[in-house]
Amino acid sequence: MTAQVNPFEIGEPALIRLTPVWDAALAYDTYRDRLYATVLRSTRDEEVAADIVQEAFLELVRAGQRGTLPDNEIAWLHRVAANRVIDWSRRRARWAGHVPPQEDLEEAPETAVLRREAHSELHALLDAMPTDTRRALLLAGEGYQPAEIARLIGRSGQATRTLLCRARRRLRNTLVLQAA
Repeated sequence: MTAQVNPFEIGEPALIRLTPVWDAALAYDTYRDRLYATVLRSTRDEEVAADIVQEAFLELVRAGQRGTLPDNEIAWLHRVAANRVIDWSRRRARWAGHVPPQEDLEEAPETAVLRREAHSELHALLDAMPTDTRRALLLAGEGYQPAEIARLIGRSGQATRTLLCRARRRLRNTLVLQAA
């Protein structure tokens, strides 16, 4: 007869693991190229694709640290990367409308004066707003998401979205009335 070994006895090495060992480096080496190719096809920008792939793997490492690894790592990585691509394209589309116009060296003096007046009116309206409202509008103008703004100004997400909607409407109505 053989002696039974209890791995939980003091002095005996514990040879049994209850969970399999997960190797982040192995996952990275295995899936990196496929994920990068997929993201690159979507973004058509090598640097953006590399950043998104890095963020996806960082999320996988965090999931591993929490002990909530997905059953299908590559599918999970593709979903995370696809969400990041969507976020990136939304930010890019939002910023496309905010590209500052090229300064025309031959700008008419009247146009320059009107532009400066419009800017000064906008700045005066922003200065008259409560601090949280002004911060929220300026952060939104910089491309921050409402959830990020909510965290920065100490409000809930829904309260921040409502604050932004009402502030934009008030600002727009005031500027329209001043222009009329």
